Amino acid sequence: MISAVTLLMLVFALYLPSALQSAPAQEPARVDPTQPAAVKPDYRKLQKGEEAVEGLLQRVECPYGRAVVFTMRAGKNVERFESPQLADVDYIAYTPTFKGPMTCGGRGKRDLVRLTWKKAGNTRRVVALEFLPAKKAD
Repeated sequence: MISAVTLLMLVFALYLPSALQSAPAQEPARVDPTQPAAVKPDYRKLQKGEEAVEGLLQRVECPYGRAVVFTMRAGKNVERFESPQLADVDYIAYTPTFKGPMTCGGRGKRDLVRLTWKKAGNTRRVVALEFLPAKKAD
């Protein structure tokens, strides 16, 4: 026989608001692989105050107790952007080579990405990271 306390705990667990439950790892939005490849990705629309830069994602550093740092090469420059957590960034994949979820560490093959950011104080805060198809050699 189930005690009243156990029954109450079960009912509470079933009706606990989803916002309080732990969120699963964020899977990136994806293009439909059954459809023909697009000539150009349908980029996420920039919101007020946002800017975007395209380049090669080299590394994602996740130091304990500090902001996540995204390092990328944009042209001849190495740029750094931050986010409080990996989960605070929207990940969008236009290529089947990015499987997700996003992880910390070096990016061996250096993914081609479009990184959207906005100014937050003195920080360039990452809003979205779009994984792009590799560019074809001419």
